[in-house]
Amino acid sequence: MKLADVYLSGIGTYVPETTGVGHAIEQGWITAEDAETSGLTGAACAGETPAPDMALWAGQQAVARADVDPEALDVLLYADNYHSGPDGWFPQFWLQRHLVGGDLLAAQLRQGCNGMFGALELAATYLIARGGGTAMTVASDNSTSPLVNRWRCLRPDFIIGDGATAVVLNTTSGFARLKSASSITVPELEGMHRGDEPMFPPGATIGRFMDFAERIDFFGFEHRDTMLHSGLNLLKTRSELIDRVLAEAGIGLDGVSRIAYNHGSRKYVEDGLLTMLGIPLEKSNWDFGRGLGHLGASDQVASLAHMLGTGQLAPGDHVLMVGIAPGVSVAGAVVEILAVPEWAGPVVPRAR
Repeated sequence: MKLADVYLSGIGTYVPETTGVGHAIEQGWITAEDAETSGLTGAACAGETPAPDMALWAGQQAVARADVDPEALDVLLYADNYHSGPDGWFPQFWLQRHLVGGDLLAAQLRQGCNGMFGALELAATYLIARGGGTAMTVASDNSTSPLVNRWRCLRPDFIIGDGATAVVLNTTSGFARLKSASSITVPELEGMHRGDEPMFPPGATIGRFMDFAERIDFFGFEHRDTMLHSGLNLLKTRSELIDRVLAEAGIGLDGVSRIAYNHGSRKYVEDGLLTMLGIPLEKSNWDFGRGLGHLGASDQVASLAHMLGTGQLAPGDHVLMVGIAPGVSVAGAVVEILAVPEWAGPVVPRAR
């Protein structure tokens, strides 16, 4: 979707301290072979810090940087993947209570790793439809659980990290312009992340271990033809999506200054996407993400903030953000940098 007059005026991040793969190998959480093959070096681990707290801290930073009154926001969209608190309780209302107040639409999105893309697209269209305003999109996850081995749940290409990001959007001005955002789903592959598990009772309610690698292996074995045909369709769909968001932004691949993708192994990032696009690894977010793990829906925004704060971006540059998530969905967005804000700085893990 082509967007006009939608700006990013503030970004907030919260990334907890990291645990290195060396310690994980010593504890038997990951094999030395998998660690070496992936090139990943650590994961941000929140411990007992609730995901909504991380969302609040990221949101506070975003509104401070945007220099807006949080109670003047018009819409709040909260994306998460894992459990954020007690069942039947919703984290967006925690943010309303502690940050933004009650007089706005607040909703939770469940789009997996593409949740921030969906939030940006919906927030932008909401502001355009109402003739202007200010929105906040937030993503936050803490996957610390005895039911999750963050080091092997998505082997060999991913280690799960924890963290939160927040973006303030408006229709008047900002340090960057959101020029396009879109998503497509290949629903024939929804079973990849379900495997042979029943939909009821939900696994977490009976203490079932979460292992995406096992589910994907099962799906690939039981549905070889679907996996082959739809897998090729997924690659085609992702290529079409990238072409779409670039065209809607009015640029080609040669106009992309940096690319932000899911935090994953070097093979996943380089062989899985960059080679196809002809973009070198150093123009991606891989080196930043390899030590943090896959931060759920926060990878691309955290990377954008880090690129801004480490001199990788200048006015006139375009950042292509691409994501893939269970569904299987693919999403993308193009951000044009208008200015490097004074608050920009490296995204540094914080001690718990």
